[in-house]
Amino acid sequence: MSTQKNKNTVNETVKAPVKEMDADVLYQKLGDRWFAFSMIGDEVFMSPISDEIIQGIKTETSHPRSDSNETI
Repeated sequence: MSTQKNKNTVNETVKAPVKEMDADVLYQKLGDRWFAFSMIGDEVFMSPISDEIIQGIKTETSHPRSDSNETI
């Protein structure tokens, strides 16, 4: 289990403009698949994560990027 701060894009309503915000993200493997969990306000968001993205996160963790404001 790992957590990481990412800048996520959130569309609060269908007609609202998209805005960026920082959010804590929990990456967890359930069975043989990885998932990302994040809580924004009172809502919990969950999404399956591909193996390619997980490998990128592992590489990023061992070699932090120079621009901390860059999004994944």
